[in-house]
Amino acid sequence: HIHCKVFENNSGVVEITKEKKYRPQTKHLNCKLHHFRGYVESGEISIHHIDAKEQPADYLTKSLAYDLFVKLRRMIMGW
Repeated sequence: HIHCKVFENNSGVVEITKEKKYRPQTKHLNCKLHHFRGYVESGEISIHHIDAKEQPADYLTKSLAYDLFVKLRRMIMGW
């Protein structure tokens, strides 16, 4: 049994994965969310909120100020 921790900086994503709330804005979400939510409910995946400035994935996906780029690169690569 493997437990996976997911760190997300979007509080809306954290909320809809933990609670079965449906809104007009979320009606377009497909079965991927429901599949993911099943893993959250079973405890195989836990989702945790993380501050946007601490999200290492942004190093790979966004244009960042140099200081933040260096900080996140260090978190991922260790240098």
